Amino acid sequence: MSESTGINLDTEVLAILEGTEKRKYYIARHCAELSQLGIGNDLEILWNMYGVTVFSIKEALVREVHRLTKSYEEITEDMGRWGVKHFAEIRAVVKVTSEDPLATSELYKVEQAGPKVAIELPQERIDAAIAFMKVSAKLIIEDEYDRKFLSLKAEESKLEQFFWDAQLAEANNLSGDTPILNSIATAKSIAVSDVAASVIAGNKAFNDKSLALYDAMVALKQKFTDCATIKELNVLWEDYLGVPMPQQQAIDLGNTEEDGWTPLPIKSGLQF
Repeated sequence: MSESTGINLDTEVLAILEGTEKRKYYIARHCAELSQLGIGNDLEILWNMYGVTVFSIKEALVREVHRLTKSYEEITEDMGRWGVKHFAEIRAVVKVTSEDPLATSELYKVEQAGPKVAIELPQERIDAAIAFMKVSAKLIIEDEYDRKFLSLKAEESKLEQFFWDAQLAEANNLSGDTPILNSIATAKSIAVSDVAASVIAGNKAFNDKSLALYDAMVALKQKFTDCATIKELNVLWEDYLGVPMPQQQAIDLGNTEEDGWTPLPIKSGLQF
């Protein structure tokens, strides 16, 4: 309560006046409901690629996040703000605007560069970028392999899939009742034993293909997990996710045209 004016300014109002209103940060699989979480600056989309989105929302509106129909998880402000901002960043010194808290930090300030300030990128932000590049890649990879698995299942009708377990159970116990296999054998004019063999072989082929997808997914995610630096992650993002590495890194690696300056063209889109 202000003695001079009698106006009661609560914490939220003060934060708004000071431009420091509290926000929560999330990484989510994109869905239509995302745009309905707020208006104006209630919701801010910070990053969006391959169906994975990072957004911030006013803390007072966090209750609306439950409306999202796809998976989401809260992330730290460091990852949401600075991990996104410094995605793929390999420079030790970067330029920031006056809105960046480090713009006035004597600890990190290098020099005034026109309207911007050159700062030494602190390890905390580098770590945030590494963490963000890993978690976003993980979600993208999982979503793509889910699509591959659904495509594999789509080779057979949903009606056919409904009877898979029952068919397999009967095929593995021909001495018992086999009404489904009998029906198939009659329709195809073949022996029940032949139907059983086909069911078992089909089940093995499906499981083998599914396991191959799973193994490939786990191996690819592990490659990203094992990275210790942004440079290492940049190579993987380019090779597998079609996102070009910074020009200077391409030059350092010799991935350039004959002029030694122009990066070699890369394939766009997912490469796995």
